[in-house]
Amino acid sequence: MMMKKRILSMLLSLCMVLALCPVTALAEELGSIGITIDGPDVVCSWQDYEFTVTPPAGVTLDKEFGYDTGMKGGGADLTVDADGVGHGTVSVKWYDLQTNRFTLTAHGTTADGASVSASKHVEVSPEHIFVDGVCGCGVKEQYIVTYDPGEYGTGSIEAGVKTYDEPFTLSSETFKREGYVQTGWRDANYWMYFALGDTYYADEDVTLYPIWDEVITLTVPFTTTVKLGGNTAPGETTFDLAIIGANVSEENYADVNVSGSVTTNGAGDYEGTLTLTGPEGQLREMLCEGAFVQQVNAGEEGWTVDDTVYGLLMTQIAAYSTDDAVSPYTVLILPAISVETDEGVYYDLNWEAIDWENDPLDEMTFTNTYTKNTVPPEDPTPPENPTNTGDNSNSAPWLALLAVSAAGMIGTGVYSNRRRASREK
Repeated sequence: MMMKKRILSMLLSLCMVLALCPVTALAEELGSIGITIDGPDVVCSWQDYEFTVTPPAGVTLDKEFGYDTGMKGGGADLTVDADGVGHGTVSVKWYDLQTNRFTLTAHGTTADGASVSASKHVEVSPEHIFVDGVCGCGVKEQYIVTYDPGEYGTGSIEAGVKTYDEPFTLSSETFKREGYVQTGWRDANYWMYFALGDTYYADEDVTLYPIWDEVITLTVPFTTTVKLGGNTAPGETTFDLAIIGANVSEENYADVNVSGSVTTNGAGDYEGTLTLTGPEGQLREMLCEGAFVQQVNAGEEGWTVDDTVYGLLMTQIAAYSTDDAVSPYTVLILPAISVETDEGVYYDLNWEAIDWENDPLDEMTFTNTYTKNTVPPEDPTPPENPTNTGDNSNSAPWLALLAVSAAGMIGTGVYSNRRRASREK
């Protein structure tokens, strides 16, 4: 009797469960053990959702699958391959972005005609979903490259956008700072350094700050001596000096400005200064292995221009100095040697032969010679038989002499006549 009551109670409970649960839901729950729906749990709103349906042994998939967004639903066909696996696609056109989710349902039939089914819930993301930098819709992840002037810089530079797995060219624009130039970029932790216009490869957001280089000026004294090779002195003449090479490529000191000239006026010694102004780092690069200076021969007539080449070498480097401090940079003036190669002549320092105590010179010296002779005109010689050329400016003395002669002759004639008359009496 007690057993019958228990069975009756179990049947009543089962009836209550069946009354509360839809038949289809119960069938779905029971059938989901066999059918498997494979696909992402989240899909971006720009991406079609692709999935597969794998039935267990003995189950044949129905051709149609169903989808339900909660606001709208429908069905579409699966493509079933030879192994009985179904492949389906939910188009983005079917998404309901108000609910941002949908449910897939696949059905099958067992060998004895029983229906089985399975469901899968999928979230629709309003943002791209990146896996290894690429979203399922094909869009690549992007990263922001921000430029910050830092504590001392001024100005603004527009941020850049880097795309996943694609190189990004950093800005060649620069910020401003009085007495400095920007030569590159660094990250906040000083772990990464880049030149202006360099390539950035990392797939991550980054903020870059300017690398500053102080602008300094180096001076090198020189004397130009003018000598005369003839009897004529030259007028004002300007001689320029120039860097004709260095033991590093020109791109390493592209921002260094070099000026040095002296104006002469006749024979004598004329003092001048070669000035090198630029970023400290570039000057260090330019002078660390030696740079070479020579006079510019402009080819002016009469001049023999000294073609001596001097080597300049920076020997002392200091990272910081106060504004009123003495320049911490020392430039040595050394003799240079020429080296002939198949590509031409270049200059170098004779490192092995340098006497570091005696060879550094106090200044560069150049001797230029001006050779020109001026021949003076010959003195005129009066002719042996001068002729009257119509110039009466010197005729008065001759006329006076003629008058005196005539008077004498007249006087002599009168005296002779008087003597003759006296004798006759």
